[in-house]
Amino acid sequence: MSKVRADQVKHALANRHTDDLFLTEVKTGQTWNNKELLKFDALAMKRSWANPCITGYEVKVSRSDFTRDTKWPGYMAYCNKFSFVCPKGLITKDELPDNVGLIYYYPDTGALRSERPAKHRMIEIPTEMYMYMLMSRIEPDRHPFFSSQREMMQAYIADKTDRARLGKVAGSKLVTEILELRKKVEDEDWEKKRLQRDSELVQEVRELLSEYGIRLGAWNNWQDDLKQRLSTGVNPQVITTLTKIVSEAERLQQLIKPAASE
Repeated sequence: MSKVRADQVKHALANRHTDDLFLTEVKTGQTWNNKELLKFDALAMKRSWANPCITGYEVKVSRSDFTRDTKWPGYMAYCNKFSFVCPKGLITKDELPDNVGLIYYYPDTGALRSERPAKHRMIEIPTEMYMYMLMSRIEPDRHPFFSSQREMMQAYIADKTDRARLGKVAGSKLVTEILELRKKVEDEDWEKKRLQRDSELVQEVRELLSEYGIRLGAWNNWQDDLKQRLSTGVNPQVITTLTKIVSEAERLQQLIKPAASE
């Protein structure tokens, strides 16, 4: 299984917050005069005047990144809810405070599942936070879902490699299917030609038998006529005519006998 990338997790979060204002790589203030500057991997704000709840996310895709991170508690002052998001099993609930949420990402499906919901905290969000959210929204050279140009290029290269691999697999399968369809068409064409030859042969036999007085048809007894013709070598019509002549001769003989006795 390929390594999970942070941008994949952020895309999944974006799909979860389609009805909210969703941003990635959100700083907690101005960069040039803030030594304690923090940056959310992702942030969502509910579209509500009465309760504009802000949810912050920290995305972790490696165990070492999580264990080395000591700055994340600072995020709590800038959001009403805060959660870690990571591949399934990378972080456990007992490693986090009770008020911090934990969401698992499933790479096979791209789905997210909450292991523990983040608790809502009533805090005053600094004005600078809203200012940066606005500026981040209109910044023309941002790379959504990526923390840097380099990360974006790495993801592009990885996706390109995956697409090439999938394209090769799909292409091979397509070639196999085309060959199978071609074989099926060739078989059907051969069968069609065979039936055509059989039909022509039957017509030739029909014409040949007709020359010898045998008519093929479902309404006559052509099988017996053919057997008789093959066994005697005499035209069945001749045999029929002779039979009638003999029968008439016998009947005439019966008529003549009484007259001769008188």
